[in-house]
Amino acid sequence: MDLSSLTRLKELLSSGWLLSLFSVAFLGTTAFRMVIPAVAYYARTELMLSMGFLSILSMAFLSARALTAPLAGYLIDRRGLRTIIPILPILASIILILYNYLRSFTFFLALRIFQGVVSGFFWIFIQVLIASNTPIEWRGTALALYFASGSIGVFVGNLLYSIIAPINSTYIFPTAFILSAASAPLTYLAIRSNQVKIEVRREGLREESGRRSSIHPLLLTSFIVAFIGAMLVGDPIYVYLSEFAGMSKEASALILGVTGVLGLIASIPINIIADKISEDYAIIIIAFMTCLAPILLAVKSYQAIIIGLLAAGVSWKAYTPLSRRLAASYQRRAGMTIGLVNSVMNLGTVVGLLVFGWSYDLFQGIVLNLMGLGINPAPLTLSLLTPILILSILSLRKSGP
Repeated sequence: MDLSSLTRLKELLSSGWLLSLFSVAFLGTTAFRMVIPAVAYYARTELMLSMGFLSILSMAFLSARALTAPLAGYLIDRRGLRTIIPILPILASIILILYNYLRSFTFFLALRIFQGVVSGFFWIFIQVLIASNTPIEWRGTALALYFASGSIGVFVGNLLYSIIAPINSTYIFPTAFILSAASAPLTYLAIRSNQVKIEVRREGLREESGRRSSIHPLLLTSFIVAFIGAMLVGDPIYVYLSEFAGMSKEASALILGVTGVLGLIASIPINIIADKISEDYAIIIIAFMTCLAPILLAVKSYQAIIIGLLAAGVSWKAYTPLSRRLAASYQRRAGMTIGLVNSVMNLGTVVGLLVFGWSYDLFQGIVLNLMGLGINPAPLTLSLLTPILILSILSLRKSGP
C-alpha cells in the first residue's frame, strides 16, 4: 500500500472532514425519508391517487435530479461551487416543511421537482468531494460508508415515521425540517476544511487501473440495476407492502428500514472486495442480487418479501458506491462522469417506477397461483431487462485491465 495514500486518509479522518460528510448524509436522508411515507399514504388515502400517480411523484423527483446531476458535475469540474452548496440543505428543509401546508397533488408534484433539483446539485457535490479527495485504495470503502450513512438515515427516517405517525402525523414535517437544517452548518464546516481540495484532480485514464475510456458499459449497467431495483425506491413500495403483503403502514415503514440497514451492512464487504481483491467479483455478486430481488418480491410470503427486500437493498447499496468509484477512478472529469452515472441511475429508476406503478394498476390486484404460491405479476415486469443486465455486466468486466 502506498504510504502517501495512508497518510492522506489519516489526515482526512483526523480533521473530522469525512465524519462531517457522513453526518450530512445521515441527517439529510433521515429527514427526506420521514416525509416520503407520510406523503405517500396521504396521497393514497385522502387524495385517492392510483399507484400510477404515486409513481409520478417519485418520478418527478428522480427526473429532476437526473437532469440536474450532469449539469452539477460539469459546474463542479469548472467552478467548484464552494459558496452555493451550504445553502442547499436550507432550501431542502423549507421544501420538507411545505409538504405539511400545500396538500394537493399539484403542490406535491411541484415540491418533488424542486426537491430533485436541489438534491441533484447537493449530493453530486458531496460525492465528487469524497471521491476526488480520498486515495483510490480507500475510495470505494469511503463511498460505501458515505452511502451507508445515508442508508442508516433511511432506517431512522422510517423508524421515526413509525413512532411519530400514530401520535400525530403533522409532527413529522417540523421534525424533518430540523434534521435537514442541521446538515447545513456541517456542510459549511466540511468544505471550509484546509485538508480538502474542492478542485477535482484530473487523473489519467490508465494511470490507476488501465481501464479503457468508454463509459458505455458502466452507464448501461447503472441504468438496468436502477431499473430493476426501482421498486425499492419512492412512494409505491409502502403501498405495495400494505396492500399486497397485508402489512400495516407503520410495520411497512419499519420493515423497509430494518432490511435497508441489513442490506447496507452486507453491501460494505462487497465494496471492500472491490477495493482490495477484484471489482469483477463485486460486480457479479451485485448482478446476482439484482436479478433475484423482483422474483422474491413477487411472492405472497413474508419470508420471501423480506429476503427480496434484502437482496434489493444489497444490490442497490453496493452498486451505488462502486459505480461512483469506477466513475471517479477511470475518467478524467470525475465530476461530470459521476453526474452522468447519477443521472442514468435516476432515469433507470424513473422508468422502473413507471413500469411497476402502471403494471400494478393494470393487473388490479391479480394474484397468480404457481405451485401453491401467490405471485403478483407487477414486480416480475422489472425482470424483463435481466438478459441485457447480464450482457452489460460482461461488457463492463471486459473493459477492465
